[in-house]
Amino acid sequence: MNNIEKKQKKNNGLAFKISMIFITLIVAGLLFFLFRNIILEVLRYTKANDEEGLRAFMRETGWLGLIAIPIIEALEMVVIFLPAEFIQIPAGLSYLFPVAVILCDLGVCLGASIIYFLVHVFKFDNEFIKKRQRKINNIATKKIGQNTQILMYFLFVTPIIPFGAICYFASSRKISFRRYILTVSTGVIPSIVTSILMGTSIKYFIANSLPLWALILIIFGLGAILFIGMILIARKFLFDGRRLRGTPYSLWSYIASFIFKLYANAHSRCRYIEDELYDEMGSIPGPKIYLSNHLSPYDVYHSYMMAVPDRPTLIGNRYFTRFKGTRFLMYRLGFVPKSLFNPDLEAVKKIIKSIKEDTSILMFPEARLSIDGTTGTLTSGTANLLKKLGVTIVLFNVSGNYFANSKVRTSKKRCPVEIRVKRIIKKDELDTLSSEELDTILVKELAHNEYEYAQNFTYKDKNKAENLDAVLYHCPHCHKDFTMHSEGNSIECTSCGFHLDIDEHFAFSSNEYGLNNIHDYYEYIKKVEKDYIDSKGDEDILISQEVVVKQISFEDPKKDILGQGVCTITKGGFSFTGMIGDKELTFSHSLESLQALAFSVNEEYECYNDNILYYFYPKDNKKSCTKVSLIYDVLHEK
Repeated sequence: MNNIEKKQKKNNGLAFKISMIFITLIVAGLLFFLFRNIILEVLRYTKANDEEGLRAFMRETGWLGLIAIPIIEALEMVVIFLPAEFIQIPAGLSYLFPVAVILCDLGVCLGASIIYFLVHVFKFDNEFIKKRQRKINNIATKKIGQNTQILMYFLFVTPIIPFGAICYFASSRKISFRRYILTVSTGVIPSIVTSILMGTSIKYFIANSLPLWALILIIFGLGAILFIGMILIARKFLFDGRRLRGTPYSLWSYIASFIFKLYANAHSRCRYIEDELYDEMGSIPGPKIYLSNHLSPYDVYHSYMMAVPDRPTLIGNRYFTRFKGTRFLMYRLGFVPKSLFNPDLEAVKKIIKSIKEDTSILMFPEARLSIDGTTGTLTSGTANLLKKLGVTIVLFNVSGNYFANSKVRTSKKRCPVEIRVKRIIKKDELDTLSSEELDTILVKELAHNEYEYAQNFTYKDKNKAENLDAVLYHCPHCHKDFTMHSEGNSIECTSCGFHLDIDEHFAFSSNEYGLNNIHDYYEYIKKVEKDYIDSKGDEDILISQEVVVKQISFEDPKKDILGQGVCTITKGGFSFTGMIGDKELTFSHSLESLQALAFSVNEEYECYNDNILYYFYPKDNKKSCTKVSLIYDVLHEK
């Protein structure tokens, strides 16, 4: 895009924003008029049970009140971000039910006609509008029914999506005005009726003729009716259950992404950067491989939504399939379970199958959450797999989720998050790269440091140091392990008194060791462990500890088997010797066959053996989980 086009685009965007502000002010003025001159008076007569006075007042308002409602409804649609309920509920408060329905429906048709006119006559196409159609793009994918009218009916009964956004979307599709306006005028009726009934119910509640419990029941009941209608339309017309079952395009996938959205958005305010790379990503046909850095569980949702309208198959930890509820859901989403840090041919076969079926893939090549707020080591073999798949690779960068919910902190804090397309490697470029060259690119482009992003905002929390003593376990002053104690926003050594405070940007207070943040401190400890390994000379055993072991069942957690034994890390790898139930068990892994020891902070570390997952709980000191995993990481790097 040249500079002239960029300048024109910027000017168009500015003109549009000014227009939207102007229309919003008009809507606000009309709403003020309606509330002040009509609705408040209606409520006053209603509360006094003065029906005769109410009828006389409504006759006096004449056409002013009647015309205000459809005009406000229409303008709300044009500016998109104002919900239709702003006027539909007041309409139910002010007018008889059939009159209110007709007025609101007329307003919707007027707004829809204006939008159709803008799109078809003026070729209206604005970034402001596009960015507010993410929810629709989430649904209007290549795999589901493409009938625009059916899709419109579904969208009109879908909660939260504004009527204006639906009309902008539909106007951009190949549909005649006659079919378009017929669909709009009939499709919005269930939502309008629901909102007006809510307004009418509120009016009767104010008049003391409807108890609070009945009002709540009516509102929930009306919402449930809309939801059921949405599901029925989706199952009957949009989603081919047999064809799409077990894929990311199944109805279950849309329901799950909506639930996950509520959970993720409660703790992170994500900004999706829709720049030129984002537009390029959307223009590339065929399946793609999406890769992202992995700071937090929320990355899964935000990366998934960044790929919309493409809906990729998620590759994730096999552990999550062991619970009946999540197993039922994940297999219906097309989820591909993988054994972490072990060769898994079954997962690779499913990935190849998905690509052949024209379905994209979402992967996190670190295969575990960030421990220190930076990108960890990528799983070996990733580049070879990508070369074998031979499709476009899209690299995402997520910032901020480490502070919202990380591997270290169990408490959650809402904070700003950003996700952007970092780089696109098209198939033609991929074919020219060796696996080693591709691996170098992945490491470079997925590299991320949360502390640079943290300079952009202040993080106000009274417990930023939670669980840090289980990660930053070594004191740089007295050189003792497991003497650190974290509380509130500080961490201190109980042996020598070494002390660090954490500020609002997650930076440490000034200290003589140059430890600026958690990452610096963790890197320092990693160097300590490297020196420890080097100091052992010819001695093979680096760490050995007694553990309680749990053999994980992927059928039912109640079938887990407990045991005990000894875990040992040598310069050649990892081994376990002990008892599982009443049976002896001994196994070992070389550094090549086991790439890392995944772990949960202050709880356990884990690995697979013969596709069976084992959890190891240290008997003496659970804080040692970090040390065991870090020593193994250092060995693997060496």
